[in-house]
Amino acid sequence: MKDKILVFQSDFGLLEGTVSQMYGVSMQVDPTLKMFDLTHNIPQFNTWEASYSLYQTCHAWPKETVFVSVVDPGVGSNRKSVVAKTAQGHYIVTPNNKSLTHLNAYVGIVALREIDETVNRIKGSEKSHIFHGRDVYAYTGARLASGVIDFEGVGPLLSLDEIESYELTPPSLYPDYCTGTLEIVDIHFGMLWSNIPIEYLEELNVNFNDYLDVKIFHKEKEVYHQKVLYGKSFASVKKGDHLIYNNEIGNLAIATNLGNFAKEHNFNAGVDWTISLKTI
Repeated sequence: MKDKILVFQSDFGLLEGTVSQMYGVSMQVDPTLKMFDLTHNIPQFNTWEASYSLYQTCHAWPKETVFVSVVDPGVGSNRKSVVAKTAQGHYIVTPNNKSLTHLNAYVGIVALREIDETVNRIKGSEKSHIFHGRDVYAYTGARLASGVIDFEGVGPLLSLDEIESYELTPPSLYPDYCTGTLEIVDIHFGMLWSNIPIEYLEELNVNFNDYLDVKIFHKEKEVYHQKVLYGKSFASVKKGDHLIYNNEIGNLAIATNLGNFAKEHNFNAGVDWTISLKTI
């Protein structure tokens, strides 16, 4: 762990001291750790968004970066605490509660270990069962990032078949249209990101400034149907107009220029939200 980088994600918010406690525990393990926040604004208990956030972000960090992701509605239950190693060489410390879904599907997880709490747990915390983010995950993540333990020192190896995951529907390409899932809402700006790769429009011979027949469905019911421009950037359309564009992770998204597409239509994202893009 040459860079000793530790990155935190949670649904804790920053209104009280939980995040600070995770930092403090990590500093006690090794005060030279480089610690950063991915986000602490994951919606409460939302393991889907935790999963997507990791997928969206991990690739940008150096190999061997350790991520501590604590969105844990089942804290204290029999759900397993794990560390996953991705195909890109990152380590994810997390409950095994579907928070690894997107990394497993789109990047690949090559090894999974269950945290041995007899070794990787703060001494004196054994009688508490509600703050594993501090007592187990931050502590284990810090020990791994600092080199106090290696990956084998986390605990016993698990089968990759034990990874808990949401059921993802892959995108589909047809002769004159493509379909996919709207996987996430960019909360700040209201874009909806799909899992349709940019290359699908290239296969359909769609170029920038062409229009597409766009339909959005919620639980298979059509809730949106418009002709929308495929733009190079938000400036491709005037203020208030919709556009399809290429997002920063290689997929297609829909947005309102200088607006909030999701809020305008009261749309959300997840397994129940799908989109169809048809050539005109």
